[in-house]
Parts: sequence; C-alpha cells; structure tokens
Amino acid sequence: MFDFIETKTLYTIIHVFGAIIGAGGAFVSDGMFFDTVKDGRVTKRELDFMKLGGRFVWIGLFVLVISGIFLVSTNPSYYLASDKFIAKVVIVGIILINGIIFHSIHIPYIRNHLGIKLSESITFHKKSSAIVLSGALSFVSWVFTVILGSLRAVPYNYTEILSVYVVCAMLAMFVGLGIKRKILHLK
Repeated sequence: MFDFIETKTLYTIIHVFGAIIGAGGAFVSDGMFFDTVKDGRVTKRELDFMKLGGRFVWIGLFVLVISGIFLVSTNPSYYLASDKFIAKVVIVGIILINGIIFHSIHIPYIRNHLGIKLSESITFHKKSSAIVLSGALSFVSWVFTVILGSLRAVPYNYTEILSVYVVCAMLAMFVGLGIKRKILHLK
C-alpha cells in the first residue's frame, strides 16, 4: 500500500503529526486557561475544555514518542550521536514530567476551585505560581521541540542547545510570574 514511500519518511510524517497534535493541544489548553480566568472564575465546562486540550497533548506526545522510537530504529548510530536529537529527547522528557505534574496536581487543584472567585482564594494565590511556571515551561518546551524537529541540522552542541532552552524557559517563567497577578486577577 505504501510502496511509494520510504519507511523513514512514513515515520517522519507520523512524527510530525504527533508534534502538531501535542503542541496544538498544549497551545490551545494554555489559551483556554487564560481565556477562562479572564472573569476570575473557572467553570466545569471551562475545565472540561482544558482537560480535552490535555488529552490532545497526551495523544500527540504518545504518537511523538512511538514514532520517534521507530525513526531512531532506522539509523540508531546517527540519532544517538546527534546533539540535536539528544537535546530534543531531554526536552520531550521535561514535557512528559511537566505534563504528569500538571494533570495530577494542578488540574485537580483547579477543579477544587470551580466557581470560586480565584482572587479571593488564599490557597489559589499560593498555588498559582506553580501553575504559571508549569504553563510557561510547557509552552517553551513545545516550541523548542517543534523548532528542533523542523531543523535538519543545528550548528550547536548539546550543551549550547540546552543552555538556550534553559534561558528561554527561565525568561518565560519570569515573565509569567511578572504578569500572573494581572492575568489571574489576583490582588
């Protein structure tokens, strides 16, 4: 059926779709969160939409990882010697860990605040920094994953790639914390 296409190309196409689904789900979930908190409250429907976006992230991440394993199987020595590839694997690992934390800790916490005016919740004030940091890390991680995956090669080594990633992640987190009070309507 797919005799006209090389196996590696097929794996690459599936891999790209995994990135599109995962990054798209992450970006839409982040956007929904910011849109949701405009009125200072989270409704069950809004939370359900955020969780739906999260499911797309998990589906995309699953497709990305499985197709990535198949891609590596086409030329293991090439991929395992690639600083770009190793950096991308580390960043995808960070996405995975951050996603587990977000969905096992932050989403249940948000669910506990359904209908409550967030600006009046002392406990939400305390937890909001962690939620913002997690969102900023997710955004930067997905952007880096998509960029690294899109580039055929980069003239930088593993340490340089991850250093730029860390600086960008820290900058995004700093900006997120700086605007947290405004976007979450906290006093």
